[in-house]
Amino acid sequence: MTILEEGATKAREVLAKVRPGPLEGRRSLPVRAEPAAVERAWATADGRAAILEGIPVADVGLDFGPTMEGWGTVVTVTLRLQAAMPGMAAQTLAGKVVRHLKALVETGEVPTTANNPAARS
Repeated sequence: MTILEEGATKAREVLAKVRPGPLEGRRSLPVRAEPAAVERAWATADGRAAILEGIPVADVGLDFGPTMEGWGTVVTVTLRLQAAMPGMAAQTLAGKVVRHLKALVETGEVPTTANNPAARS
């Protein structure tokens, strides 16, 4: 067995031990906008594509909670993934989606590091 084959076998053994996490995650954040403004931002194809970029999503839902004085309306994102991922990945990705949605509604753009010089080659 070559070193490459040994490495591949070891990687398969390690991955077999990783327990898949839940397919669904939920995260909430207050957004300084009315629910109608959040729904408009979510309904645009470009906005939704920017928010969900790179996330293997099967389904996404938005729920609106109470308005918090000075903080805005509580928006909850329910994210369902296409396939199970290890650990808390679904929760982490749901948090990323709700943060990107909040940024899009409040600033008009989703944060990205594209075209940002970072001293990397």
